[in-house]
Amino acid sequence: MSRSVSQLLFLPILNFNSKQSSQYCELPKFWKYFLVLLAGISLAGCSEIQYYLQAIEGHLDILNRKQKIEDLLEAPGTPSDLVRKLKLIQDVRQFAVDRLHLPKIHGYTSYSDIKRPYVVTVVTASQRLQFEPYKWCFLFVGCVSYRGYFNAGDAEEYAEGLKNKAWDVSVGNVRAYSTLNWLNNEFMPDYFKDPVLNTFVDRSDTSIIRLLIHEMAHQVVYVNGDTSFNESFAVFVEQEGLKQYLESLEKGAAKSYQRYLKRYDDQTRFLQIVSSYYEKLEKLYQSDLSETEKLSGKKRLFEEMKKTYQQRIGEFEIIKYDSWFDQDLNNAHLLGIRRYNNHVSSFQKIFRRQDQDWKAFFSKIEEVASFPKEKREAFLQSL
Repeated sequence: MSRSVSQLLFLPILNFNSKQSSQYCELPKFWKYFLVLLAGISLAGCSEIQYYLQAIEGHLDILNRKQKIEDLLEAPGTPSDLVRKLKLIQDVRQFAVDRLHLPKIHGYTSYSDIKRPYVVTVVTASQRLQFEPYKWCFLFVGCVSYRGYFNAGDAEEYAEGLKNKAWDVSVGNVRAYSTLNWLNNEFMPDYFKDPVLNTFVDRSDTSIIRLLIHEMAHQVVYVNGDTSFNESFAVFVEQEGLKQYLESLEKGAAKSYQRYLKRYDDQTRFLQIVSSYYEKLEKLYQSDLSETEKLSGKKRLFEEMKKTYQQRIGEFEIIKYDSWFDQDLNNAHLLGIRRYNNHVSSFQKIFRRQDQDWKAFFSKIEEVASFPKEKREAFLQSL
């Protein structure tokens, strides 16, 4: 399933922003040379250097396309629907700072049209008979369980190499990623700060709100090497933030909020199906059966999961998951779903325990983030 609201910090390099002018700008050559040099530090092997270079070039292309949102709003030739959505982004951004107490960052004040529906294609992988993700370790970011490419063909080629090594592999398109607070702060030049992308502006209003709040939530806390914690936290903030934003609207709020609730119910049904079969598969993998028997049981359970969805398809009102279930599903696909939703309910409970006070909640999350990974995981699972 292509994640229309997937937010990833996948770049293994420092990220950059364009001068916020209405004209495209070019990154000075000095920075290009510096970044290429930076990418090669501590790397062994030509293939890894090439990976870093494609990440640099892809991100620079985004930054060189940036235009100030204010200039676009004033320009007579800007399409009316784009004007409306850019104003929505400005409003949500301010709401997130004033009401959700998300950090006031200096990104998302410019717009880049990259002329394609997705910004990156991401590869994830898992052991065939174990829910153990393949990990990639990058400069500054640490170790993460995904690897992104600006060229879909490169992603597919890399994925084939993993498949040939007997890994379960998933390849999916992503609409946005964040450079966190490293480059979206006051002392960085405007060129380096994250822009709004056409890849999520082209979505529905609700999707835009969710995605922007999710990306801003990543500025609060980021734990190296714990993708599940980072993404589950941002998903919770996205969901609660969307709810509060819709409730704050004077016009059209009721209809939008009711649609959101139906959408949320569909997501819950989907997660129930996936989670139940994740547990069945986990028991299978931990059993004393032979490898051949486990592989046979795995195939049977994935087929059964697809049939379960088909039996319940009439329950889904807003979101259909046909394309996701039509895939040749494997462990990597299930891990991708768990990665974004594993701890969401735990964050909900922490939020309630803090009397739904955002500042107190963020303070508590920063405390939990400081725990050693095993203690952090145990605490969240206990909730």
